[in-house]
Amino acid sequence: MRRICLTLPTDRACVPALLALAEEAAHGAREFGVEVELLVLDSSPAPVAAGHAAALAALPPVPGVRVHHLDEDAQRSFLARAAARAGLAEPERLLGLLLPDAVSYGACTDRAFLFAEALGCSSVHRRDSDSRYQLLYGTPVFPLHQELSALGLPAAEVAGRIGGGRRLERIRPGAGQLPVALVGASFIGELSVDVAEIQELDPAVHAELVGLSLPPSTPALWRGQAIREAFRGAGTEPFTADRAALGQVAPNRVDMCNVALGREVYGRIPLPPAVDTIGTDYFLLHVVHHARLPGVLHNRHIVNFHTGERRTASGHTAYHLRLARFLLLSGRLAHLYDALAALTDPLDAGPVASAVREAADGPSGDGERLATIEGCYRRLGGAFDRVADALAERRKELLDGARADLRDFADLIDAWAPLTAAVRSEGRTLVPTKAPRTRTVPVRWQGGEPRRGPLTLGQANMIRCILRDGAADVDIHDVWPVPAGASTDAVLAALRTLTVRHEALRTVFPQPGGTAPTEQLVLTEGEFEVTVTDFDTLPADPGRYADELARAVRRAPFDLGRDHPLRAALLTERGTPTHLALVAGHAAADGSALAVLREEWTDLLTGRELAPLGDTLTPIALAEEESAPAGRRKAEASVRYWEKVLRTGPQAMFAEPRARTAGGPAAELTLRSARGGAALARASARLGVPASTVLLTAWCALVAHRAGQRAYVGAAPTANRWKAQLARAVTPLSQDALILLDTTASGFDELLGSAWSAALNAYRHSRFDARLLWETIDRTTVERGSRFARDVVFNDVSGLPGALRPAAATAQAAPGLELAWGDEQDLPTALLAFVYRTDPLLHLALRPDPQLFDRREAEGFLTGLVRLLEAAADGDVPLAELTAVTGVRTAERGADWQLVDGCWVSPAATAAALSDALDGRPVHVTADLTAYLAGGPTPARAHAALMRILPGRPGVLAPRRYLIVPETPAEPGLPQAWLQQPTLTEGTGRPQADPR
Repeated sequence: MRRICLTLPTDRACVPALLALAEEAAHGAREFGVEVELLVLDSSPAPVAAGHAAALAALPPVPGVRVHHLDEDAQRSFLARAAARAGLAEPERLLGLLLPDAVSYGACTDRAFLFAEALGCSSVHRRDSDSRYQLLYGTPVFPLHQELSALGLPAAEVAGRIGGGRRLERIRPGAGQLPVALVGASFIGELSVDVAEIQELDPAVHAELVGLSLPPSTPALWRGQAIREAFRGAGTEPFTADRAALGQVAPNRVDMCNVALGREVYGRIPLPPAVDTIGTDYFLLHVVHHARLPGVLHNRHIVNFHTGERRTASGHTAYHLRLARFLLLSGRLAHLYDALAALTDPLDAGPVASAVREAADGPSGDGERLATIEGCYRRLGGAFDRVADALAERRKELLDGARADLRDFADLIDAWAPLTAAVRSEGRTLVPTKAPRTRTVPVRWQGGEPRRGPLTLGQANMIRCILRDGAADVDIHDVWPVPAGASTDAVLAALRTLTVRHEALRTVFPQPGGTAPTEQLVLTEGEFEVTVTDFDTLPADPGRYADELARAVRRAPFDLGRDHPLRAALLTERGTPTHLALVAGHAAADGSALAVLREEWTDLLTGRELAPLGDTLTPIALAEEESAPAGRRKAEASVRYWEKVLRTGPQAMFAEPRARTAGGPAAELTLRSARGGAALARASARLGVPASTVLLTAWCALVAHRAGQRAYVGAAPTANRWKAQLARAVTPLSQDALILLDTTASGFDELLGSAWSAALNAYRHSRFDARLLWETIDRTTVERGSRFARDVVFNDVSGLPGALRPAAATAQAAPGLELAWGDEQDLPTALLAFVYRTDPLLHLALRPDPQLFDRREAEGFLTGLVRLLEAAADGDVPLAELTAVTGVRTAERGADWQLVDGCWVSPAATAAALSDALDGRPVHVTADLTAYLAGGPTPARAHAALMRILPGRPGVLAPRRYLIVPETPAEPGLPQAWLQQPTLTEGTGRPQADPR
């Protein structure tokens, strides 16, 4: 049977990518009948790697798929044995090339090639941790499908299916009998090389820098187009249907996150193991091209995104230093590729190694090239000055490194044949492991009365979010420690009891014809499954393991019309249960409801009797109450309150130059501080208000200060459980309260009184019809000309019974002030905070957008919050002195930025966005937000086009008026050239203002 290696090297938290990779592996095994060796080469820090191991261990067994998760110690052990077996002269040096201390895209892929050889694979299929699969009608578009359809098959056979016979004839004589050696595609989304910012700042510098990556032989006629297309992948067009072309694949059409190579390629030649650079891992694409081997180029492009780390100040500098090293090396690589083209067989290791050494030792103009690169970064200024400074400081190191990288590569080529032979003799057992035992236990339940009724507001809101954003980002999970002495049967029986007790756990949401649900159906019998994983010895941190297990389980969406809304995985040690990882469909329960279930489950396992539910409202009873006239009036009042905030408050708290896009990967920063808890207690006593009010006031003050705003607008999810009949209801009640707070008070004490009133007003208006609310948001967006950004979220769950807290946090000692970074998660917010407890210590988790807060700034923000609480405990704090008190500085905005209609806006950013919306048409926007554009679109059409692209552009406010002039000036950059033209027509572009 054909055996392949599907691999993902990583050095960062990427559980979603690993789970998606597992789905792709299962697809390959199922659809093509191949054996898939799923190989994860993990260079992450130990806690992150442990989380990856937990997520992979939780995967259900799939016929034909074997999972291998190797941390660096396991990789080093295996490779050291292979190097010794190969009889190489310098095995330790070789090991250093394959497992360097620094980042090396080539070395990690070389390791994948070697492990694939050991596993007996015929091909390697490579993916990256910073990419996702496209979706077609909700189904992932796996590149593996095209790869297995062609790779390794005779080219003539593939041509008979997809065409390309004539192109085969042009490749080389007899090409049709050769196996397809490469199948690849590119990416859509963010640029693979982060040069978009450079292009926006200075197109000339962009052209000069990117031009250094092109071969000197590029004809002048094509050079401009090549620069414009460089690093852009496949653009933005989404996948709609398969397209594939057979022929000689151009290296610049394929990305290494989306490529498959046959072992007849990587089994003979490795990749350059250069460190702290990019691009060198594309070497084998050039080898295949110059060897005139048949390949297939397809359109199952992967979605690329930039990790949060790259958006931090340190990450930004490190990345551009890698880009600079690549541009420096590109001159030598161009000579090397020319030499490959002249070889009789570019897969013959001896001549290739000689060509690499010649490129290393030959003249290259490295000094001039490095001076050009440094000069380009210096001209960009700002954050790029750090790059230029680093290039100047490391000049000798960089120049020497360019030659050394190629010499190391030549030595690795020499060692490759004996090394691949040695790993093959090691066999398929990469690391001896004793895997935990996993079984699935069905749990039958029966009871209750059958019922049918409308959806509650909370259910409708959650179902809308699930269908829009996907269950993995909406559903919730928790880890419940099993009380000592409880058996597995008792754990399962308690879950059965809860199911019968609470109607929400017996409720499904029919979707006739795939439509959105409009009603709920309560069942009287059914079955759910619990996965039981038994260890001889539990992992070192079982709570974290269980948490990662829950995240993995959460990946699979619930079928709203059929599935039981709880999904559970039980960890046991030699049969004794220790932790239950539980996932809840958010249409059935919110965090407060899950806390109720946790408390009742624990009571059942410890022999305590559950209190009767009494008059606690069921979801159907709640829906009937909400649909009554009084309930409708309350919901409508909430929408009116939201509309007032949306029309008067800042639409984006963090509209500033650093906010280039909205949302993205954000790492979690956890604060645990006894100092903060003590300060809250003292401030609460001094001011005579609850600690939660003090904390909310401090949060609002510090966020508004950092953002440079005169008002705070932020979401505060509220439990909506103040009514006794809802206190223990198991159903989603939590919705956003939208707080609008004027922060121009003179001192903290004055602001606290306003904050309490603003919060109460927001909480009173936090039950709404989500459909009507979003209609209001959309209408306000068009009329106000700015898109509401839910970019600040403050979720205080410290007062909830059994509040959901990270599993590992509760057992640790209380530090004075401790900050710890965790995993990344994709979020549509700029600043998200969860408050877990306020006494005896302040424990909260923050997810800051790394564009706005690098790690030092995020840590400084939370440290500043504690300092503000300590100052407020001692007395009133003048808000004008927040920088001195907290160390947190206000965002810097250039002279171009101004406050208009309560929103910070950059007219230049508005002009750029409007130009983009009008397909690059030149425009001019004045300081008072009047837009000038040449004939063509009407004001209404121009405004509508801008509205379509507005989401994700926090620094853009639509022009107040659009003036259409006869023609674009010869020099569009001169404002007077626009202003002196006559106006053909003008208007606001808003539908109500410009009726037609």
